[in-house]
Amino acid sequence: MLINELKSLFENFCKKKSLLMQRDLFGIEYENFILIQRKGNKNNYFEPISFEGDTGIFRVLENLVDLTKDSDDPLKKVFEDNILLSLKSSSGAKITIEPGGQIELSDIPRSSLFDAHQNLQEHIKLLKKAISNVNGILFFQGVQPLHSLEKIPFSPKRRYQLMYPQMLKEGSLGQWMMKASSGIQTSIDYNSIEDLQRKFVFLNRLSPFLTAIFANSPIVEGKRSGYLSYRSHIWENTDNKRSGLRKEFLDEKFVIEDYITWALRACPYHLNHNGKEIITTNWSFKELMDGHYPSLKPTIHHWEEHLGMLFPDIRIKNILEVRTVDSISPKFSIAVPALISSLIYNESVFSSIQSVIMDLPAENFPIYKKAAAKKGLKAEVNRANFKNIAILIFEKAIEGLGSEEEDWLIPFFENYTKEGLTPAEENLEIFEGSGDDPNIWIKTILDMENY
Repeated sequence: MLINELKSLFENFCKKKSLLMQRDLFGIEYENFILIQRKGNKNNYFEPISFEGDTGIFRVLENLVDLTKDSDDPLKKVFEDNILLSLKSSSGAKITIEPGGQIELSDIPRSSLFDAHQNLQEHIKLLKKAISNVNGILFFQGVQPLHSLEKIPFSPKRRYQLMYPQMLKEGSLGQWMMKASSGIQTSIDYNSIEDLQRKFVFLNRLSPFLTAIFANSPIVEGKRSGYLSYRSHIWENTDNKRSGLRKEFLDEKFVIEDYITWALRACPYHLNHNGKEIITTNWSFKELMDGHYPSLKPTIHHWEEHLGMLFPDIRIKNILEVRTVDSISPKFSIAVPALISSLIYNESVFSSIQSVIMDLPAENFPIYKKAAAKKGLKAEVNRANFKNIAILIFEKAIEGLGSEEEDWLIPFFENYTKEGLTPAEENLEIFEGSGDDPNIWIKTILDMENY
């Protein structure tokens, strides 16, 4: 295959979109942790959910199926190698299990923030019912806050089993990414290659500020991590060959061929060949195309499979995926797609923010990323004051939404961004008030969530 053949995949995505009547859709993927509450001699304590057993994640999936069987949109079981690993509704929404037992809702593409919010709240309500008989609680943080990797169980899914040992070869925290991180991912449409390129550069330049705004992972293994978004720090130390924020992705002259060239240098974890998963970590996709694995001749389907194994801050598939936001409380979670979709789909808002972030030196963005993870909105790098930029971003996005939809953003803005604060700092304040006792801290947060 030549570069033009690889590019044709993205061009075909555009052609399919042009046939759709509705444009400017967004999608949400919302991950969270399930902890199991146990009774101790003196106080209750919390454990990560297991996969097997009467209080395991497989039981939770069974409960979800039972709870929805008589509804208008029942959940159906999806198996892999005879293992129940996900559920799918007739509408197209999916519930999947991540490597460390994180549970994820992948909602259908939507044009309405109200519909997305309603579905998200119904999902949380349903999950709470499904885990009630296993003494489970939902916890919304960017990183598993209590337990070491050794104590967190691991998924039997074959893909994850292949990826996990490879993580030790490429970075120091890749296994933490798999087992102990949790985020909110927003997907955005593009309508042409030119539209893709413009939005992609904009979102890459926006990404450190999104990390800072929604930072929510300050506690790791029951202690202060030293970061407001430890999840961002994890991603910085996962695999530099397939993740991060590349300089060429920040350039206004970026073209899709730059992304293809970068993707060709990365090694797929595995590719499907004659119904079997072939481990391919010793060869880049370019080397596979050049015949370094003679029995495997990559196809356009392998190329699409490979694209899903790349982890940049903004990922290009049939949509643009924004991947830099920590998981936050359900009462504020709709602010994430509301902010991103308003910035992207309102041309006036897009242009005004673009004029600010495109003026920032590309060579500073690695520093911005580290500063965002460490200090959130208190970060200041040269002339980039994160609080001021974040306030401008929110004010323009609120204008773009208009009076009928601004309430999707205003509560989060008033609680946090307007004051230069993040959910992480609220968590640290509660942690300090709990005497740095992680179990008391969790109980306090659960009370605040009216659990």
